[in-house]
Amino acid sequence: MEVNPIRILICNRYTLFREGVKALLQAGDTPVTVAETDTGTGALRLMKSFRPDVVLLDATTPDSSGSESTRLMRLIDPGVKIVVVAMNDDEPLRSGCLRAGAWACVGNQDDAWRLKEIINDACGRDTQTTQGNWSVIQ
Repeated sequence: MEVNPIRILICNRYTLFREGVKALLQAGDTPVTVAETDTGTGALRLMKSFRPDVVLLDATTPDSSGSESTRLMRLIDPGVKIVVVAMNDDEPLRSGCLRAGAWACVGNQDDAWRLKEIINDACGRDTQTTQGNWSVIQ
């Protein structure tokens, strides 16, 4: 049975983070198509053209806050699952993103494999039954 790939948009200012997350996703069995950007403005543009299932959103991009980007993304696609990635345990920042419509928040203390589980949970996927088929869009 062929499984449609999960469409993931990675919005993070750090190239190393974006590349690391792509490598993590490619190490698994879930088919994924990835688009990436380093700004909130770029993420909003890709929301319209790429139509992601899941967005991994930096809590603070160079041009917008995580809560503002979340709010605008949910206006474009109310069904998108937004996972905010915060580099610290700033509870007001996380709470603001969740109030704006984020599906989940993860921090730098979280395990990388937990992030993968969150993505699969957001899309209702069972990682034991899918097979790899990866592509990357930049």
